[in-house]
Amino acid sequence: MAFKFDDSKQTDGIMIKEDLIFVVQEAVDGVQAKIQMIRSNEESISIADMFEMQMMMNNLAQLSEMSTNVVSSLHSAIQSMARNVKS
Repeated sequence: MAFKFDDSKQTDGIMIKEDLIFVVQEAVDGVQAKIQMIRSNEESISIADMFEMQMMMNNLAQLSEMSTNVVSSLHSAIQSMARNVKS
């Protein structure tokens, strides 16, 4: 019995990837908005703004790393399944 892939349905992996891209893009937009706010206030930058910016950047880095790890693990799982499929 041959394995037949039904490409008429969107797979969960693709939906997860799109959700991860959306979450990371929202974090990038937040960081860019904070940078613009800091740029517009040229006379002074508060310590609170600097800590908030650092926290936002840490969050962005963690989201990016998490997204990369999730996509990588999905790829490994699919590759392992494909390797074990016998025709």
